[in-house]
Amino acid sequence: MEGIFNDLVAFIYDQCACSEVPITLDSAIEDDLGITGEDGEEFIVKFSSRYKVNIDNFYFTKYFYPEPFVSRMPDKIEGLTVGHLLKAIAAGRLDDNVING
Repeated sequence: MEGIFNDLVAFIYDQCACSEVPITLDSAIEDDLGITGEDGEEFIVKFSSRYKVNIDNFYFTKYFYPEPFVSRMPDKIEGLTVGHLLKAIAAGRLDDNVING
């Protein structure tokens, strides 16, 4: 699993402007890595494609804030971490059951 984690970390660094942020299993995609809004959706779609993870039941608005001024900002979003993405790779899908399981 360490090889997959290292590959995932390299993928994340390639996708975000967070190269100086250390990435751990507990790193939050939105809060720690700054991937939000449309960038969050694009990131998850690329993640899905690269790791063959089904995202049909993943609700972007539950885990990423919308773009500013596009819609009302929710008070709170659910946390999505690098560890959740690693679990999704193992399960072959990213959804609430994998994230909360």
